[in-house]
Amino acid sequence: MKPISLTISGLHSFREKQIIDFETLCAGGVFGIFGPTGSGKSSILDAMTLALFGSVERAANNTHGIINHAEDQLMVSFTFELENAQGKKRYTVERSFKRSDEWRIKSASSRLIEIDKESIVLADKTNEVNKQIEQLLGLEMKDFTRAVVLPQGKFAEFLSLKGVERRQMLQRLFHLEQYGDRLNKKLKQRLGEAASQLNEIIAEQNGLGDASKEAIERAEKELRDCEVLLQKRQVELKQTEEEYEKKKQLWVWQNEKKAIETELMKLHKEEGNIRLLEMKKDQAEQAERLRPYLEQYEAAKNAVAAWQVKLESLQQRAAEAKEHYNQSLQHYERVRREKTEKEPQLLTKKEQLEQVQRMFAEMKKLETQVASFQQQLKLIEQKEIEKNEKLYEIEQIYQRGSEKQQMLKSELQQYHISAEEKEKVYRAYEEKQQLMSIYQTVQESKMGLLRKQEALQQAYGAKAKQETQALSIKEKIKNIFSRLEKNYHHVCERELQITKLIYKKEKELEEARVKQEKEKTRQLAFLLAQQLRQGEACPVCGSLEHPQPYKHIEEETNSEEIIKHLEQFIKQGQSGLQLLYTLKIQLEQLAQTIMEETSNELQLQLTDINKIIVEENETIQQLEVEIKALQQDYLQRREEVQQALQRLRRFENERLELEKQINMLQADIEELKNQYEKRQKHYQSLKEKWHEQYKDLDFDTMEQLREQIRQKENAIQQLQQRIERSVQFLEEKRKEWEQLKEERQMLEKEKIQFVSLLETKQELLREYESKIKGQVGDEQVERLIAHVERQIMLLKEQEEKAYEAWQHSQQIYQTLESEMKAAWQALEEGRQRYEEAESKWKLHLRQTSFQSEEEVRQAFLSRQEWEHLNEKIEQYWNSVKKRQMELERVAKAMAGNTVTEEEWMQIQALRQEIRESVNEAIQQVGAAQKIVEELMKKHERFNELEKKREKLSLLVSKYTQLQNVLKGNSFVEFIAEEQLIQVTQMASERLGSLTRQRYAIEVDSQGGFIIRDDANGGVRRPVTTLSGGETFLTSLSLALALSAQIQLRGEYPLQFFFLDEGFGTLDAELLDTVISALEKLHSNQLAIGVISHVQELRARLPKRLIVEPAEPSGRGTRVKLEMM
Repeated sequence: MKPISLTISGLHSFREKQIIDFETLCAGGVFGIFGPTGSGKSSILDAMTLALFGSVERAANNTHGIINHAEDQLMVSFTFELENAQGKKRYTVERSFKRSDEWRIKSASSRLIEIDKESIVLADKTNEVNKQIEQLLGLEMKDFTRAVVLPQGKFAEFLSLKGVERRQMLQRLFHLEQYGDRLNKKLKQRLGEAASQLNEIIAEQNGLGDASKEAIERAEKELRDCEVLLQKRQVELKQTEEEYEKKKQLWVWQNEKKAIETELMKLHKEEGNIRLLEMKKDQAEQAERLRPYLEQYEAAKNAVAAWQVKLESLQQRAAEAKEHYNQSLQHYERVRREKTEKEPQLLTKKEQLEQVQRMFAEMKKLETQVASFQQQLKLIEQKEIEKNEKLYEIEQIYQRGSEKQQMLKSELQQYHISAEEKEKVYRAYEEKQQLMSIYQTVQESKMGLLRKQEALQQAYGAKAKQETQALSIKEKIKNIFSRLEKNYHHVCERELQITKLIYKKEKELEEARVKQEKEKTRQLAFLLAQQLRQGEACPVCGSLEHPQPYKHIEEETNSEEIIKHLEQFIKQGQSGLQLLYTLKIQLEQLAQTIMEETSNELQLQLTDINKIIVEENETIQQLEVEIKALQQDYLQRREEVQQALQRLRRFENERLELEKQINMLQADIEELKNQYEKRQKHYQSLKEKWHEQYKDLDFDTMEQLREQIRQKENAIQQLQQRIERSVQFLEEKRKEWEQLKEERQMLEKEKIQFVSLLETKQELLREYESKIKGQVGDEQVERLIAHVERQIMLLKEQEEKAYEAWQHSQQIYQTLESEMKAAWQALEEGRQRYEEAESKWKLHLRQTSFQSEEEVRQAFLSRQEWEHLNEKIEQYWNSVKKRQMELERVAKAMAGNTVTEEEWMQIQALRQEIRESVNEAIQQVGAAQKIVEELMKKHERFNELEKKREKLSLLVSKYTQLQNVLKGNSFVEFIAEEQLIQVTQMASERLGSLTRQRYAIEVDSQGGFIIRDDANGGVRRPVTTLSGGETFLTSLSLALALSAQIQLRGEYPLQFFFLDEGFGTLDAELLDTVISALEKLHSNQLAIGVISHVQELRARLPKRLIVEPAEPSGRGTRVKLEMM
C-alpha cells in the first residue's frame, strides 16, 4: 500500500482545502512533517484514518469535536495505490461530514472509487465503503494505528500487548485465520463427506446381491441350454413352414378356379345384349360417314340466307349515311366563313386590353409602395415620440440615483469600527469558544463516566445470568455424553460379535471347499472307471486289466450351495463390520468434539470388549437391523450435541465478551475519572486567565457582542457594494441618454427623406388612374380580356367540330359502300356452294340403308355415348378372354393335385403351435441373456465400488488422524509464534544497530516480549524496565520489522510507515543514529514519514512537509512542500 495524495478541509485546525502530495514525499524514502506544537501535524494522520475507516481514534466517540469551530462541513479524500504481482491498482476514498450540533457531526457522503482509464464507483454508502476498505486492506483500524500509522500515545502499544491480543492482531495482519477455524471446518466437512460416501458405497454393494463369477457361469450355462432348444424349434418350424406354403398355394388355386368358372357362367348369360349393342354401333358408324355431307349441305343453306339479310341491311344504312354526309359538308363551310370574318377584330381588341392591364399592374405597384412609405413614416414618427419620452425618463432616473448615492455615503460613515476593537472582540470570542469546547469535553467526560458505571453494573448482571445458563447446558451435554458412551460400548460389542462370526464362517467355508474338491475327485474317478474297457490301457496306471474299478456311491451333496451361502454370509458380515467401524469413528469424533468444547471435563471410559461373550445363534440379519438402529441413534445424538454445543459456544463467547467488556469498562472508568478531574481543573484555570485578559468584556454576552460587530461589518459591506453598484448604474444611464439623443437625430433625417419620396410616387399614381379610366371606364380589364378570349376560342372549337363531323360522316358512307359490294359477291358465291352441297348429300344418302335425313340424325351418337358403347363391348370380350386364360393357368399349376379342407386346417394348427414354441424359446434366450448381462454389470460395479471403498476407508483414517493433530488453535498459535519470532529477529537486528549492540529483543515462553541486555552479560529483563528513549527505539524496531512483513490481504506489500512521537526523548547522538538507520530503508521500498517539532531532525531530512498553524484572524492550517 502506497499513499498518493490526501485532501483535507474543515478538520480540527484545517479550514481551507489543503492537498498533500504523498507521491512526491514518498519518492525519497524518509520525509518529515514539521510544525510547531498545535499546528495540526497529527491531524494529517487523523485525516488518513478518517478517510479510510470513518473515525479518529483520539477523538471522543471517534468523531466528536473533530470539525473546525468556524465550519459547518468537513471533507477528507485519500488516494492510495495497491501493488501485487498482477500490477498496480489505484483507489480514492472520499468522505464528507456535516455539523449536527456544536460538537457532533453526521456523515453526509462516502465514496470508494477505483481509478483506471475510467473512474468506477465501488461503493457509495458509509457501511459499504467501510466493508470494502477492510476487504481491500485486511486490517481493522486498531491494527492500522498499531502497525502502519502510529499516532501519539499508540507507539509502544504493540510492545505492551498481552499474548492473546498480540496473537489475534498477528492473525489479522498475516491472515492466519485460514489455518484455524477454517481449516478445522474444512477437515470436519471432508471427513463427514468421506464417511457418508463410504456408507453409501457399502449400502450399494449390499444392494447388488450375488454377483460372483460362479453366478455368472451358472447364468451362461442356462443361456447355452436355451439357445440349443431354440435352434431345434427353429428347424421344426422351417420344415412345417415349407409344407404349409405348399398346401396354402394349392388351397388358393382351388378357390381361384371355382371363382373363375362362376365368372364365365355370368358372362355367357350377357352375350345377347352385347350382340344388340354391336348392331347399334354399326348404324352409328354409317351415320358418322354421312355427317360431313350433311353438315356441308346445312352450312351452305344457312350461309345463303344470312348474306341475303345482311345485303338488305347494308343498302338501307348506305342511303342514310349519304344524306348525313351532305348535311355535314354544308355546316362546315358555313362555320368556316363566320370564323374568317370575326377573328381579326377580336385579336385587335385583345391586344388593346392587355396594354391597359399592364398599365393597371404598374399602378398597383405604386399604390403598394405609397402605402408602405406611409406606414414607415408613421413608425418613424412613433419612434421619435418614444425616444423623447425615454430621454425624459432617463434624466429623471439619473437625478434620483445621484441623490440616493449621496445618502448611502452618509450612512456608511455611521458604521465605522476600529480594527483594534474588532480584533480584540474576535480574539476573545475564539478563546471563549475554545473554553466552551473544553467545557463540553468536561461534561462529556462526566456523562461518559456515568454511562460506563451503569454499563458495568449491567455487565455484572448479564454475566451472572449467562453463567447460570451455561451450567445448565453443560449438565445436558454430560447426559448426552453418557448416552454416547453406552452406544459406543454397544458398537464395540457388536463389532467383536461380527468378527467372531466371520472367523467361524471362514473356517466353515474352507472346510466346504475341501469337501467340494474331494467330491470332484470322486466324480472324476467314476467317469474314468466308466470309460475302462477290458484289454485297453488305463489312462491313469496303464494296466490292461481292471479287477476292481471304482464304484460311485450316490449321496446327496450340496457343497456348491453351502459355499455360496457362506460367501454371501461373510460378505454381509464384512459390510456390517465396515458400517460399525465407520459408526465407531463417528462416535469417537462426536465424543472428541464434546470433550474439546467442554475443556476436557468429560473422559471417555471404554469397556474391555475382550470380556464380551456373544452367542453364536444370533443371525447376521438381526445384527444388520441393530446396526441401522445404532446409526439412527447416532444421528439423533449428533443433532442434540450440535445444538447443545452451539448454545454452549455462544454462551462461552458471550462470557468472554462480557469479561472483556467488564475489564474494559473498569479501565475506562478509571481513565475517565482521571480525565474528568484533569479537564475540570484545566477548564477553571483557562477561564480565570480569560477574565484577567479581557476585564472590560462580559464573558456571558460575547456571542451578542461578536454578532453586533458581524452585523456592522455586513452592513458596511452591503453599503459599499450598493455605492459601487450606484456609480456603475449612473454611468450606464448617462451613456444610454447620449445614445438615445443621437438616435433621435437620425430619425429626424430619415423622416424628411421619406416625405419627399412619398410625394413623387403619389403624383405618378394619379397619372396612371386618369389613362386607365379613359380607355375602359369602370369595367375590370381582366374580365374584358377573358370575354374576348372566350369568343376566339368558341370560333375555333366550332370550326374543329364541324370539320370532324364532316370527315366522320364521309368515312362511314365510304365504308358502307365497300361492305355492300362485298355482300353482293359473297351471296353469289354462297348460292353456288349450296347447289353443290345439296347434290353430294343426296348422292351419298342413297348409298346407305337410311331413307331420310331424320333417320340419319337419330343414328348419331355423342362422343361420350360412342366411347361408353365401345368400352362396354370391348370390356365384355376382354373379360371372357381373360377368364378363359386364367382357368387354363390355374389348371396347369395344380397339375391334377387337390387338398381337402380338413388337411388345410390341420397344417395351419400345426404351424401356429410350432411358432408359439419358437417365440417361447426366444423369450427364454432373451431372459437368460439379460440375466447374464445384469450379473456382469453388477460384478463390474461391485469391483469398482470395492476399489472406492478401500480408498475411502484409507481417506477416513487419514482425516481422523489429521483431526486429532489439529485440535483447538494449536496450529494457528504455532504459525503465529513462528511469524512473531521472525518479526522479533528482524527487530532485534535493527535494535542492535540503533543501540550499538547493547540490546536485543526476544519472545518468551508465554508469547510476550523480553529485553536481552548484552551489555550486562545477556541478562533478560521485562520491557517495562526500559527508559523512555529505550522504549522508543525498541518500539520503532518492532514497528519497522512488522511493517516490512505485512502483506495487506496476503498480496499487497506495505510501502509506507508513519511515526508521530518519540524523537524528543533521544539525545543528539542517538537521534543521528536513528535517522541514519531510517535513511537506509529506502532500498527496501518502504517510505517512512516522521512527524516531529525537533529542529535537528528537520535539518537532516531532504524532503519536508511544513505545517503552518492557524491564525487568530480565522485562516486555517496550511501545508507546503520543501525540498533540499
